[in-house]
Amino acid sequence: MDESLVVLAMLAQIPLTDVVVYLSKISGGYNFALNQEGCVLTKKKWTTPKIDEYIHGDYQNANKDDYLLYKAAQRSLDKTIDALGRKSVEENVELLRSLQRQNEEQCATKITMPCPEPDDEQKKLEHKRLSRESCYSGDFGCGHACTDLVLADHTEKEWTSITSSQGQKVKIIVDSPIMMRDSDVFSIR
Repeated sequence: MDESLVVLAMLAQIPLTDVVVYLSKISGGYNFALNQEGCVLTKKKWTTPKIDEYIHGDYQNANKDDYLLYKAAQRSLDKTIDALGRKSVEENVELLRSLQRQNEEQCATKITMPCPEPDDEQKKLEHKRLSRESCYSGDFGCGHACTDLVLADHTEKEWTSITSSQGQKVKIIVDSPIMMRDSDVFSIR
């Protein structure tokens, strides 16, 4: 995912700080489930050998078109990374990860996630108010205000890094005509 976010930032010519996210759905934590009206424990993923066999056999066969689309998108991303410069993308991935870590370290105690809710009814009302301020909706976009404050100092500094290939035109080669015409060209300024 980090490579995709970096490529998006490079193509859209936006700072990496604009694609930094605060993860709200982490295994072992809670997830706000709108359809279940409340908090649900997010369990760590696990499989059995029989499930693995099914996924790599019947499931993949039944969903082969989805797997083909995924592979086409992955090839397109790889070619776009090559066109942008693999070293530049890798450097920006490391910078994005550093910004993500800094954001998580500084915002973890300043964000009120919707889940888990306290048992005390009085505290529950205050908790709901604070979580509505911390998140756009439910548990989406949590920490946006803290992220903006934490990363404000970085915007100009890292913007220079991401736009180092000033004026270069990059032809993005895509294997699937559904996604983009072969003649499409992006200009990196």
